[in-house]
Amino acid sequence: MKLKIRGVQSRRMALHDATEYLSSLHPESDEIIVFPEKFITEKINSSNLDTILNSIRFNNTVILGSLSYMDRFLFNRSFIIRNRKIIGWQDKINLYRAEAAKYTPGNELKIFDMGNYRAGILVCYDLDFPDYPRMLFRDHCDVIFNPSLIRKDFHREWHLYVKTRSLENRIPVISINSISDDFMGDSIIAYPHREEGGVRLDIVQDKKDDIVYTLDTDAYATSREERLREEKIMLEHIRNIVQ
Repeated sequence: MKLKIRGVQSRRMALHDATEYLSSLHPESDEIIVFPEKFITEKINSSNLDTILNSIRFNNTVILGSLSYMDRFLFNRSFIIRNRKIIGWQDKINLYRAEAAKYTPGNELKIFDMGNYRAGILVCYDLDFPDYPRMLFRDHCDVIFNPSLIRKDFHREWHLYVKTRSLENRIPVISINSISDDFMGDSIIAYPHREEGGVRLDIVQDKKDDIVYTLDTDAYATSREERLREEKIMLEHIRNIVQ
């Protein structure tokens, strides 16, 4: 299965500007569109979420970055949209520093069955913790979307996390950052694929423009299943060592 990804490295913007920006986009029909974390700076509720949805003129699958979304409590929530309708969402679980004073953490890690592939969303800091990608890996996830908001001074560490999570789980990670001045884009896609003798990791980066790449899930599905079998052997070894 081929998945064409377009990571939109948008600036952070107010709701009115964001709806104008969304209405101006005309992606290719087969592209999966991914936005950064908190690319809309205002708090969103069900009413102005409808305004956002109505501004989208295309039927593509969209990972709407993440939004500061009020649902009784304030969540850092990433919506997944198809045909201009919400089909699910993932709340950020591990809140970063000052976020914990404002937001309610998510309490569920979801996987989305998209028909021909299975997707997971880890919002920014959640990718730092290996157990979350590993849970998605164990549920035969095909791609991890990672809407992010990473300050420019921490790009090296962020890229290391993306590469490591992709390679250790044999799953592509699409991590998209804002190009606003404090963050400076530099989005990254890490894509594992099988070659004779082992697994290679392709890296695609861009400082400021949309980042576009086509993944072939067949290129890493076998490696992922092999790693699942290897993990079972490893866990058995650990049990024997502990005993």
